[in-house]
Amino acid sequence: MTDYDFNPDKIHEYKGRVARYLEQAKKVATQSEFPDFRHGAVLVKGGSVISTSNNKNNYCSFGMRFRKNQRGKATLHAELGALLGVDRSRTEGATLYVARIGKGDNYKLSQPCRMCDAAMKFVGIKKVVFTIDNKFAGSYKL
Repeated sequence: MTDYDFNPDKIHEYKGRVARYLEQAKKVATQSEFPDFRHGAVLVKGGSVISTSNNKNNYCSFGMRFRKNQRGKATLHAELGALLGVDRSRTEGATLYVARIGKGDNYKLSQPCRMCDAAMKFVGIKKVVFTIDNKFAGSYKL
């Protein structure tokens, strides 16, 4: 396996529900307007999908709460979109699955940024699972 510039708690091969939810996130990512950085996110709790979203080039005031000003304006990342409008009782203890796809619809590294990490902690997400490549996914607990 290739060395990556991150340290997930676990590395998973795509199997079972991890594969199923990341495949759904991949389908959501295909709807993104970005050609190179197409991300999709699926919010899951108790085996049920609560919300999905892809990244958009829209300003996100919710994201600005968690972004350092010198980093510029916050756009709507897939992770933020999946959290917006969802009651805290539904996000508390949930898992967020995040996928990034390239031009050939291959999985790419999609570890959430610091802004998204902070927002996920704020709403009580317990675990994040993200794509690494076409064979492996990483995960960590918040």
